[in-house]
Amino acid sequence: MLLRRARPVAAARAGATSQKAATLVVLAVALVFPLFEGANVSVMGIAIEVLTYGLVTLALNLLMGYGGQVSIGHGGLLAVGAYTTAIVATRFRLPFIVVLVLAGVVTAVVGLLLGLPAGRLRSHYLAVATLGFGVAVPQIALNLGSLTGGFTGLIVPTPYIGTIALNEPVPLYYVALGILALSVVAIRSILASPTGRRFMAVRDSEDTAPAMGINVGRTKVVIFTVSSFFCGLAGYVFALNNGIVEPDSFTFSLSLFFFAAVIVGGLASIWGSLIGAALLVVVQQESVSLGGFSEAILGAAVVVMLLLAPGGLAALPRRLRGLVAGAWRPHPEAVSAAGPLDQHRAPPSAGSPGEG
Repeated sequence: MLLRRARPVAAARAGATSQKAATLVVLAVALVFPLFEGANVSVMGIAIEVLTYGLVTLALNLLMGYGGQVSIGHGGLLAVGAYTTAIVATRFRLPFIVVLVLAGVVTAVVGLLLGLPAGRLRSHYLAVATLGFGVAVPQIALNLGSLTGGFTGLIVPTPYIGTIALNEPVPLYYVALGILALSVVAIRSILASPTGRRFMAVRDSEDTAPAMGINVGRTKVVIFTVSSFFCGLAGYVFALNNGIVEPDSFTFSLSLFFFAAVIVGGLASIWGSLIGAALLVVVQQESVSLGGFSEAILGAAVVVMLLLAPGGLAALPRRLRGLVAGAWRPHPEAVSAAGPLDQHRAPPSAGSPGEG
């Protein structure tokens, strides 16, 4: 009995150790990546896009996977962060860290305002509300020409850290990597806190959460606000990476991209969010030459993933471990066939441990 109890504990410890080792390996590879590809502007641009979209996907997964709230409007929140960056940077000479924080805070305020009515909605009604927000933001930016530059957009001034220009590929890559790493640490801390447990309680059941003293509406507003803040940080990197912020950069397909990345990566998985975003960015880049078929390929990738791995990429290791364990487990018929043979064994002798 003790051995059976010890096995899951040992497996959990081994899994945690392997996860930490994998994290260190990925982080080491990410840190040295510019040493090999830093001179390739195209590759570095894609790498920065992977980090940016990975952060937005992670923010959306915080809302969907851990909070149980569906959103198809995070492309609009990314636009708010990017436009905030461009507007503040063109009108004021502020340090880059101040502009970064302002992008996150302004987007969080917008998320708060969006969460107030959305906190009363569920399932597809909530999805439709966020869909409307994602479609409306580019149109609002298009019509506020005096503030947003209208159709032509805003060119983002070059920020500096000392003499280092942050719009250069390698410095911007490290800024994006640092923002993503700090965001992952912050999100993990939030999920391990009482606030995170409230998020997951609302996700599991909005009807029973009030019985545990949880204000469901307030919790939904908080999770919308937190998710929006991280989207705003991603918007800062997005603005610097593109150099210009314009309405055409935030079409509805961008929100669908983030939604698809969450599904492909796996709900309630930090690593799944990052891997899903990276995979779909690569698929999108490879299919861009196909024109209008790019979105169709993304949709097909989601359908294939749902059929082959309903839990997303994050669930694949667990499924593989289950298949391997099932292959080594004795077949039920073999166990039942061996059962009668045990009945003919000699009874234990007196004083043996098996007695009585």
